[in-house]
Amino acid sequence: MTKIIKYTNKDNETLYKFRFYAGIDEITGKQRYIRRQGFTSLKAAKDELLKIEYLVSTNQYFKSVKSGKFGDVLDEWLALHKETVKASTLVRENSYITNHIKPYFKNMYVDKITLRQCQDFTNKAFAAAPAAYTQIIGIVKSVLDYALRLGMIESNPMLYVIKPRKRVDVSETEKHGNFYTKDELKKFLAAAKDTGLKKYALFRLLSFSGMRIGECLALTWHDLNYKNNTIAINKTLARIKDKLVIQTPKTKSSNRVISLDAETMQVLKAWQLEQRKQLLKIGINSMNKHQLIFSNGNNEYIYSGTVRKSIKILAKKAGIHSITTHGFRHTHATLLFASGMDIKQVQARLGHSNVTTTLNIYTHAIQDKQDKIGDEFARYINLK
Repeated sequence: MTKIIKYTNKDNETLYKFRFYAGIDEITGKQRYIRRQGFTSLKAAKDELLKIEYLVSTNQYFKSVKSGKFGDVLDEWLALHKETVKASTLVRENSYITNHIKPYFKNMYVDKITLRQCQDFTNKAFAAAPAAYTQIIGIVKSVLDYALRLGMIESNPMLYVIKPRKRVDVSETEKHGNFYTKDELKKFLAAAKDTGLKKYALFRLLSFSGMRIGECLALTWHDLNYKNNTIAINKTLARIKDKLVIQTPKTKSSNRVISLDAETMQVLKAWQLEQRKQLLKIGINSMNKHQLIFSNGNNEYIYSGTVRKSIKILAKKAGIHSITTHGFRHTHATLLFASGMDIKQVQARLGHSNVTTTLNIYTHAIQDKQDKIGDEFARYINLK
């Protein structure tokens, strides 16, 4: 039986303490003791001892070791995960964790998390952040996968949730979508050209290269090769909190050199000359390899949100629907397919690490061709 001991501290106060034997540690094989001291009364010490005896006897006291609270497992997983992703990705994921995941799961023990709770969380994440909910629940799944590998749980309930889907007006989607047809792109670029050379060069480059907006806004004139009509994509502009920073490309495949048509190169060359004149007026010498192709009035990085605002204004001016900055990448891929490029060529140009990404995103672009395959095959065989 555990003995409660009375003792006197350095201030000559009478206090109580105990040392409780809690059995053998399953991992180390060593004896475990739980020590408590500093109780000002014998009753307080007895109450704490009774509580510990109960928790140990019901296998709850060492639950944090055997099972683990979700918040603790999350922190452990995050310490490993942060070494595998870019700083900008980590900032975004930390926001999801702080605003959505920890408030719901933090104090739950991972081996007690049920499918019903995971489904409830999924539904709430969808209601709160429909555009980001798949990333939010993906983090929860990854944490529980980590717990599964550690032997804390026997299965991952996040595998079995039913993912909500946003109801979409199909007719509206078919009518518009996040890309431009060839005719719509011509109208948009004409509107951009009327606005000025800088915007025309920016949107022509986006639509004729298929690069990501971050890749485009990180470009320097040193990345352009006028002799070979190519442009090197080897970095991207990312927003970390309220600061814009240069990072390596999204994936290994994103680091690429792509060809550009002669007219786009001429537009860029004209913009380079115009930019030099504009910067010289404010006392900036742009004749260096680090000069951005596209910068703001202070010759600093441009926020992608600024580009999005320009798209809305120009689309309205052109009398067509607005698309996102990513929509120009989508447009480029769609028109590549329409021009006869095969899936591997499109994959390489866009810098997709997995061809499945190219197929999943742009299947609508080849739908017209799919619909005509039967007739084309019959014409080719022509048995008559």
